[in-house]
Amino acid sequence: MKIYIKHMSARDEWEYLCGCYKEYHSVLKNFKYNYDFLIPDSDYIRDMFNHNSLTKEQEKYYHDMFIKHVYKKSDLTRLDDEIKLAVNKLKTEIKNTLAPLAISWGATLPETLTIVCCYGMGGGYFYEKPEKIFFRMSRFMGNKYGIFNLLVHEFVHILIEKPIIKKYKVPQDLKERIVDIICYEFFKKPVQDKFKESFANKYITLDVIKNNLPKTVKQMMCDYKAI
Repeated sequence: MKIYIKHMSARDEWEYLCGCYKEYHSVLKNFKYNYDFLIPDSDYIRDMFNHNSLTKEQEKYYHDMFIKHVYKKSDLTRLDDEIKLAVNKLKTEIKNTLAPLAISWGATLPETLTIVCCYGMGGGYFYEKPEKIFFRMSRFMGNKYGIFNLLVHEFVHILIEKPIIKKYKVPQDLKERIVDIICYEFFKKPVQDKFKESFANKYITLDVIKNNLPKTVKQMMCDYKAI
């Protein structure tokens, strides 16, 4: 598998921000997310995200402010050396750990993976071909997760999205808890506090992850829907 690193252009970044805006207002805020991790450190963009909907005039205004006053490519290249080290470690873990697990999950490794550097803090993913991990690193100052842990977390999302998450219609909070447990068990990545108390806890164990994840998630969702 080949892994590439790409930095978003101003146009691509604006389109990505618009996608984040739609996802935040349609999905993420319902799970008590704050939009701040999705955006540049900009009052213009904060104001944009504070609106539940945008007129065409408002969208043009925020677009123009972003292009003229916010976007700088240097914001997105500042951690290139650290990202390259994390990518090399990810390649090793794919070979030693994740590729064997993917077989048991009914997952397929991507032929290529692009690490897309963009604005914000944290990570995101796109699981359709060509697969991408969005590394929101313009405001990344070093936290309890670290660059490698962010990358491996998003990569696990990509692996299980089609064969497990979409197939069994797993909601956002349970999906995040499943990935958190996998990444803690194999990489000791700290879990997200807001998902610690989860319906998934009694189902997702180390043995299940290794041997029976798809069937267990299927049963979990049957039980979840029953209550």
